[in-house]
Amino acid sequence: MARVSMVTRTITGTKVNVLCLNIETAEPFNKEVTLSGTFKDVKSLIKAVEKAVNSDTEKAVHVVESTEFETLYGMPEQKFIELAEVLPPRKTKDEQESEN
Repeated sequence: MARVSMVTRTITGTKVNVLCLNIETAEPFNKEVTLSGTFKDVKSLIKAVEKAVNSDTEKAVHVVESTEFETLYGMPEQKFIELAEVLPPRKTKDEQESEN
């Protein structure tokens, strides 16, 4: 059987347990959120969590716990071609230098 070409990427992320508040019922609850990337401090982390969590009915209040992780993801190259967004070509080093 032929080996399938894979597109792979190692992603560093942050798993966050955040205390939230249901603003309709005033009930607190914990929610687990997975964010891409790492964060230098709690202030920047809560800002990212708020973007992911806050809605008309719930608000993020406090980061209870956070852990960073690194995971290798992959998919067959054919599936990647079907699902990926086509980007403009990258500029060459000469093109980048001429802009500066």
